[in-house]
Amino acid sequence: MPFEIVTTHFVAHEHDLDSAYDLYRRRIAGSGAEIAAVSPHPHPIDDEFMLWDLRCQAAYDNLAAPESLRLYELNALVDFATTNRDEALDSFFFEGPAEPTRFPASLGGLTGLTVRDEPRGPLSLTTIVYLGAPQHVLLAQQLFDATVAAHNTVAYQPYVVPLEGTEHAALVGPLWLRDATLNLIGKGDGVFSPGKDAWAGWLLTSDGPEDVEKQLRERIEPGTVVLARAVAEPF
Repeated sequence: MPFEIVTTHFVAHEHDLDSAYDLYRRRIAGSGAEIAAVSPHPHPIDDEFMLWDLRCQAAYDNLAAPESLRLYELNALVDFATTNRDEALDSFFFEGPAEPTRFPASLGGLTGLTVRDEPRGPLSLTTIVYLGAPQHVLLAQQLFDATVAAHNTVAYQPYVVPLEGTEHAALVGPLWLRDATLNLIGKGDGVFSPGKDAWAGWLLTSDGPEDVEKQLRERIEPGTVVLARAVAEPF
């Protein structure tokens, strides 16, 4: 069965993080789902919209000092085959649907993951971004497959998906710049860089960012340019 990463974003005061993590571990353990891996601790996230949205929820819940709450993330690699997914997802919040909360939260994540290797150390979730002309999507897939095969890949999304550059400029922008430079020095394919397509693939790996960078595959040939970059986040 396909696994997925369930991401819990929540706001808390720093001194409450240990109790938030303990509560989270207890709740997901009782979800009925198979938990293959879980974040070793909450880690801070920079997302202004989500931060203020959850602070606003905290204000409605009459929690203390909502303006000083910080945004954190927890991840779990989960298979819901053993339970009802919709019901089990409630356990990835810090309270039941009708209960008051100490930690306002929202859920996100990645679905349709394939599980492969046993972890060999701390995990990171790595986004691999590709930039190329539209006809090179299959090449981007081949490059991603080769990268996945070269690593201790605990889980991965089997197929690259389109990535909208205007919404994910922080991920795609550095590739636009590299591609433009290649065009200027006569080593590119001559296609306007921001007009190219971008694709992304995700893998959960025990290998460090430096190892992923060393194994990153791309193609720079006359008429065929597909560039790649990897961005790792703590799991």
